[in-house]
Amino acid sequence: MVRLKTLPRNARTCILVEPLWAFFGPTALFFMPLYQKNLGLSEIQMGIINSVAIASGFVFYSLAAPITNKLGRRKTSLIFDTLSWSMSMLVWAFAQSFVWFLAAAILNSIVRIVFVSWNLLISEDATDAQRSTIFGWINIIGTFGGMTTLVGGLFIDRYGVVPSMRWIFALGSLTMTSMFILRFFGTGETKAGLYLLEKTKNKSLLSLVTQQVPKAFAAIKDPFFLRMIGVYIIANAMQSIDFFRVLYLREEKTLPSILVSSLPALSAGASIFVFFYVVPRQGARKGGDRLAFAFLFCLVAQVLFILMPKGSLLSAILVFPSLQAAYALLATFRDTTFMNGTDSELKSERFSLTQTFMMFFSIPIGWFSGWLYSLSPHAPFIFATLLYALGFGIAKSLKPRIELCAEAQSRIY
Repeated sequence: MVRLKTLPRNARTCILVEPLWAFFGPTALFFMPLYQKNLGLSEIQMGIINSVAIASGFVFYSLAAPITNKLGRRKTSLIFDTLSWSMSMLVWAFAQSFVWFLAAAILNSIVRIVFVSWNLLISEDATDAQRSTIFGWINIIGTFGGMTTLVGGLFIDRYGVVPSMRWIFALGSLTMTSMFILRFFGTGETKAGLYLLEKTKNKSLLSLVTQQVPKAFAAIKDPFFLRMIGVYIIANAMQSIDFFRVLYLREEKTLPSILVSSLPALSAGASIFVFFYVVPRQGARKGGDRLAFAFLFCLVAQVLFILMPKGSLLSAILVFPSLQAAYALLATFRDTTFMNGTDSELKSERFSLTQTFMMFFSIPIGWFSGWLYSLSPHAPFIFATLLYALGFGIAKSLKPRIELCAEAQSRIY
């Protein structure tokens, strides 16, 4: 395991300020369906909002690489994080109806631009060996948001869903804004970012956007790129499905609200174990094998989640944290595999294209998940199990492509 203090400055800074997002971000997203339901939204409306968010994300992802290369990783992250998180949290804080949530979802979708710029800012100057540590730390911190979710659950029990959530969103906007400012002053532009800033300084944003079309056709001829699109589509679909997990635990598994609120906190402990014990022991494996292991872990945990007996506190305490830790492992190996398997100069364009294709094919998933849940609360999670099985197959087929990429890079360098 690579130590935190040995990581590049950008990675260290991003990791150190990330808790300012995790204080309120996971809590807000975890209780969002309860907040929406208390304000009168139906499951179908929730699904529509998720689908609109995905469709908006598709548009913003298509602009991500040109904007990131034109403005730089650092400045892009500051501007568009402020728009997508600071502003959307304020809209959610004052939300009254479906239209408010729809507007906030579109605003929050701007974060797709940052997802490209920030991933490059944090990892571009790092070595292949350091990247699994970097993404592991980020996923661990995100899981640690479960601690604040527990506190948020206590406030909700005492003061009610709507008043508590309004305060969570408002305070979250303040802490996130401070995080974005601290991160901006604590980082510098990456080496690749400086090169691309110089390369694009005399080009218009429109020309950079139009240049993506031929590059996209070239990219889809790369088997590694196509398989990674499949991996990202599956992982992203889980976010739409997971949106209904808190409702499933409350309504179908009949678990008390205080336990549901504490499950993310327990997940933090499971994720720490995975990060410090499982990840180092997977380091010697090729990227495809590590991804396959993560998908298999997710599949088993998902099946156990569906089979949990109603009202079983012990099952929930054991299974839910395992499922969350499995997904954190999947996200870590997914991003590491992509970054390690993509040429440095192509990273921003290929990563942006991957996310664009991912969002395009994920547009119906939000609505589809809501529709499945309206048919049967079990249905979205059975669908998730099938997707994890598909991901396992893709990851296994990815192995020789990663080896070929590594061999090609070794010949170049």
